[in-house]
Amino acid sequence: MANELSTVDQRTAVTTSPRWQEPSLNGRLADLVLGSDPLPTQLPVLTDDELADAEQALAVYRAAPRTSSPRAVDRVMAKLVVAYPAAKVSVEEANARLDVYAEQLSDIPADVLMAGAMAAARTMKFFPSISEIRTAALNQPAPPRIQRQWRLSQLVEARARRATEVPVAERCRPEEAAEIVAGLGGRFASAADPSRPKPQGKNPERGARMPSREDYVRMFGVDPGDAIADDPEQMAA
Repeated sequence: MANELSTVDQRTAVTTSPRWQEPSLNGRLADLVLGSDPLPTQLPVLTDDELADAEQALAVYRAAPRTSSPRAVDRVMAKLVVAYPAAKVSVEEANARLDVYAEQLSDIPADVLMAGAMAAARTMKFFPSISEIRTAALNQPAPPRIQRQWRLSQLVEARARRATEVPVAERCRPEEAAEIVAGLGGRFASAADPSRPKPQGKNPERGARMPSREDYVRMFGVDPGDAIADDPEQMAA
């Protein structure tokens, strides 16, 4: 088996790099995604160029293989052969074992499978079985690409949320807000002017105008129509 697996290793030597490769990130985006520090609570707003690079990189991460090809399993087995003494088996038996390992481990991503196999090799005296490799692989932490994909998604979503916010320049100034509150009358005017007596009874100021959607947007930067659309219970009411 050792000789056969050594042959497999030589056969795959020219293709040791998988087809999928990590995307290239530069500048501030690289610092945010590839760094070890957690993302800041207040996420930075990506520039247009950074957003384009982030979306492209995110697409690459999402396209990462979710399984292991037979060639990827061959690379794992070749690594294990180096770690364990040679077993005297025929070429036919070596090929059969490789086929079984490839079939039973193919559902595990290649990077996770390699990490699990190396973890098993560090603790097991004998060549690990399929179940032992699977257990070790499933106990591995999420690979870096998964963490980087999550960071990119957070940055892209933060930019999308910022695009829907009302620009500060379009919001009313404090004196404009006071004018709107005074025009609304009723409870709003009382809240704005503590010296004014609070209304008594059920509706002493029946003619007071209710706030419009434009008032909410100008004062608070929130469209109440959007808030209701996001709340199924309010829509049902």
